[in-house]
Amino acid sequence: MGYLEEKDAIRDLMTRYCLSIAAGRNDEWVDCFTEDGTFNSPILGKWTGPKKLLAFTERYKEWTGEAQPRHCVMNILIEVNHDAATAESYLLMTHAEGGKTELVISGRYEDEIRKVDGQWRFLERHLLFLF
Repeated sequence: MGYLEEKDAIRDLMTRYCLSIAAGRNDEWVDCFTEDGTFNSPILGKWTGPKKLLAFTERYKEWTGEAQPRHCVMNILIEVNHDAATAESYLLMTHAEGGKTELVISGRYEDEIRKVDGQWRFLERHLLFLF
């Protein structure tokens, strides 16, 4: 795979992450991470490994309640170095409920990404708030 194809595969990973958590496809979301992968959120804490990440999806569902969450990721900057990559991107997260949509997070992701068995996965996805 060439450099641009690798970056495109990482963008697909980012999209799969957003779509799967919003749709409640929890196993698919966990599969976006390496076996020792970490998601670090200033709201819901730090979660490492498949069992903890799966537990996070339950906590996330409690936090979002009946709202329909949407992750809008943009301004993605990816640097690939063989089987490792870093990425930075902006996040706007909305909740839709009761006929209205509300912005709940304005933030930034800082990502460490690894290629494992030919697939890109998050080693660490860190969410930072922007105020």
